[in-house]
Amino acid sequence: MTRDILLLFLRKELSDLRSNHQVWPAYVLLPIVAVALPLIILIALPALTDAARAGHDAGARMILETVLNDPGIKGGTIEERFARVLLRDIEMFYLVMPVILASSAAALALVREKEQRTLEPILATPLRDGDLLLAKLIAAVVPAVLLTWVAALTGIVAGLLGGWWRVGVLILPTAGNVVALLLLVPVMAAVAALAGLRVSARFTDVPGAMQFTGLLVMPLCLVLVALIGRPAMMSPVAGLGGTAFLALLALWLFRRNVRKFKREEILTKWR
Repeated sequence: MTRDILLLFLRKELSDLRSNHQVWPAYVLLPIVAVALPLIILIALPALTDAARAGHDAGARMILETVLNDPGIKGGTIEERFARVLLRDIEMFYLVMPVILASSAAALALVREKEQRTLEPILATPLRDGDLLLAKLIAAVVPAVLLTWVAALTGIVAGLLGGWWRVGVLILPTAGNVVALLLLVPVMAAVAALAGLRVSARFTDVPGAMQFTGLLVMPLCLVLVALIGRPAMMSPVAGLGGTAFLALLALWLFRRNVRKFKREEILTKWR
């Protein structure tokens, strides 16, 4: 595919995404939550530390033990250490965001065109399957990643200001946070989008594709977030290793999607 044709398809995909009311609520609500979470945590910090010290709240007590035993958080008051651990770990939400956004958009990328009868004319052209899927992948991943980065940057600034207000310290992101945001977010979005594209290629109705994505694809991707994201928050080396693994997984999923994409079956069956 030439660059001009790829850009043409990308513009079409992004235009379809802007007009898709089924995925827009997530694009609006998730960034709001991402920015609000650091502030909510810092506002609740005194009550949380008081409950932990008193030992009345088992959950708060468990967090206190985690803070005290965390080798990466040393020095400072208990409130400051609480704030550092909570703000560090809340970055996990920024790994969840691209999974939800990219998989939702990708799950509709093909099945919506089947319902609207706009996919068949595209498949009747010499356009290669890999090029079509690449355009769909980029259109699902790029908005999800950019929105996540903007929300993360805003949330970090909110955490800096809130940390200074609550504990008198500017709490900067850890090296693991930075690696996770810059590297894990794009590859996690790609893996989620490729899984969503596979669902979109198999289903013939939008509700079925969305339900399957919500019940199976998203939970499986969130398991990956938990297994890879948590160690990445603790160590940038773990984040780099997780990025390499997910990049290989994304490459395998893309090639598998291209192999499993049945152009003739779509042209003859879904009419």
